Amino acid sequence: MNRQAALTQLSACLQGQVPPGADWMAMLDLANRSLATAQLCTAVMASSSAGAVPDDVRVFLLDVQSRNRERNRRLVEQLKDALRALNAVGIEPVLLKGIALWASRPDETFDRILADIDLLVRSSEVERAVAALRNAGFALTARYPGNDVHVVAEFGRSDDVGLIDLHQRPPGPPGLAEIDNLSAYCTPVSVDGLRAICPLSAVQIFFLVLHDQLHDGDYWRGGFDLRHLVDIASLSKAPDSVDWGLLERLCATGLVRNALESQLIAAERIAGAVIPSHLTSRRWAQLQHWRHIMQFSYPWATVPLAVGGAISESVTLLSHRAENRVGRRRVLGAYSPRGLTASDRVRRLRRILSSPPGKI
Repeated sequence: MNRQAALTQLSACLQGQVPPGADWMAMLDLANRSLATAQLCTAVMASSSAGAVPDDVRVFLLDVQSRNRERNRRLVEQLKDALRALNAVGIEPVLLKGIALWASRPDETFDRILADIDLLVRSSEVERAVAALRNAGFALTARYPGNDVHVVAEFGRSDDVGLIDLHQRPPGPPGLAEIDNLSAYCTPVSVDGLRAICPLSAVQIFFLVLHDQLHDGDYWRGGFDLRHLVDIASLSKAPDSVDWGLLERLCATGLVRNALESQLIAAERIAGAVIPSHLTSRRWAQLQHWRHIMQFSYPWATVPLAVGGAISESVTLLSHRAENRVGRRRVLGAYSPRGLTASDRVRRLRRILSSPPGKI
């Protein structure tokens, strides 16, 4: 089965519709590589066509689901230990990405695979946070200096099932990823009496888009982080509806707006997200989504289509870079780190065009 057909079948299953003649090996390959297998299990087992799932596939899916639920349980216990240490020194971190989605609905069964725990603190709180986590027994596995990086440190213990990524800013270009007065766009959450804050649904979607489309380079490479598309679908259907106007206002440049709309189209078509039509109907965003599908379907076309995409966005790229420079100076100060050199750009291009684990 070709990649596009496999993605179409997997998309149907994630939306609770097992297609006739489903190629389970092709779908499981995609689901496994995108870390969406546990969510696939939840979707097909709850569907009216669950009886069409072969016995061996059913056993495999249920085993993955069970193991992931235990892993997530341990990650939540790890989160509690981290929050206990941070709260003790007066820090209430912002939860990001998967753990933020979990905190948005802690009473529901959560079958999303969490790769790690992402916590965001203010730049002024970084040193206190690092010291608090180390004093609580979390080993410092990596430290990233500088005020321009978003992850400043990674922590873990020998019996932990994942790392804690400590952020000083959300992933994405400095100045474009920051939100003035972020706490105004978050709600307090309590995890067994421990304090944290969780971004509103619109802000969570914005951070996912910046992470995938710009930080990981999906807008150029055409990769899909399937877990994040399912996340957007889940957020779009939540009882506390998404403030789509806020999401639009957060897009500081035309390039960010194009990246947002192309990812929302992917979330709608692949994961069944419920998106307002004005955010998915623009021809330009639909063209970029088509390019992404072609890059996914025909890997040999990734580079030429990425080059074509960059050329087509030349005007928005220029204004984006100008706004990015202004944002860096605003956030990082007048003496912000130097811009990218030619060799830096080559290394970044190579990283973007090589599909990392977990991408499909």
